[in-house]
Amino acid sequence: MQEQNRQIAVPVSLKSFIGNGQVVRLLRRAVEQDRLPHAMIFAGPEGVGKCTLALLLAKDLNCLAPTKDGACGDCTACRKTAATLQSRYISCLSPRGDFPCGGCANCRILSSQHPDVRLIEPAKTTIGIGQVRDLITEISYQPFEGRYRVVVLDPAEVMRDAAHNSLLKTLEEPPSSTVIILVTTKPFELLATIHSRSRTLHFSAIPQHQIEDYLVRVQRRGSDEARLSAALSRGSLAAALDFDAEIYRELREKALRFVSLLLGRGSFTEASSIVSYVAKDKKNREAFLIWLECVEALLQDVYFARVAPARMIQNDLLEELRSIGNLSSRSRVVEVIEAFKRLRRSLPRNVQRQLALEDLFIRLSAAAE
Repeated sequence: MQEQNRQIAVPVSLKSFIGNGQVVRLLRRAVEQDRLPHAMIFAGPEGVGKCTLALLLAKDLNCLAPTKDGACGDCTACRKTAATLQSRYISCLSPRGDFPCGGCANCRILSSQHPDVRLIEPAKTTIGIGQVRDLITEISYQPFEGRYRVVVLDPAEVMRDAAHNSLLKTLEEPPSSTVIILVTTKPFELLATIHSRSRTLHFSAIPQHQIEDYLVRVQRRGSDEARLSAALSRGSLAAALDFDAEIYRELREKALRFVSLLLGRGSFTEASSIVSYVAKDKKNREAFLIWLECVEALLQDVYFARVAPARMIQNDLLEELRSIGNLSSRSRVVEVIEAFKRLRRSLPRNVQRQLALEDLFIRLSAAAE
């Protein structure tokens, strides 16, 4: 489900894309040499810009006034393709029931999308056979106003089996003026026959320094917030953009106390009270996950505070984390970090969040005695 009305700075061209430089260079070279595959799979982690890059590629292919760096970003074709990209993040500002108003700024953007750039997303939870059949009919004709018709299916792994099979023939013999891009975080869920008919490009996490630079330079965030957001994003620009420093710091206070109790063999009653507070609201899963991020980040910073302060994420807590680290040996800090990482991996399958954390606290306290 897309997050509506997020404020983003849309890259103008392939050159301004953040991260995965090798993939970008390959695509730019393919466009320049007119050797772009007509069917591609963009596979990689969530939030690294796979769909964004697919739509930037559409810009380069259809720009009316390309420069040596690619799409101009200002011609009619570029503006319409940019509207298609923005459609992922905006919705009507003044809806009338279930219907858009048609007159607000967002509706004007939504109505100005490029007719030859199609973004196919799940109607509900899947991409159905009807959507794919309509697509196949559409691409059997020449592009309406662009040189290429670019079709992006995101996320492609949610296509139903019938939709997969319906798409196979088109992938095998795509029209010369059509480029089909399947965006996925789970390429192994696509049929082997789809892989054999497509060129797969593998994306990786974005380096922390690139995300941090983008947040400072483009998003105008403070350097401390940018560093924290980038460090906790796990290489996802989308996660960094969504990072709320105020909420994080509020939850960090409870995480810091929990870490102090965990490493200092503190009171189980107090630790249980903290865990109960953050885990009790079953609807507030996001806050609980942020709290887990806080605990893991703080544990790592406790370790780095003693051996490599320059690698810390939260420099404002240097002295406090150094004091907490002095409560335990370095080997115990490592043991706690590894135990907590194992717990985090198990939590998606463990509905008893509070019990799992309390059990971890008891086991680690017993091991330290």
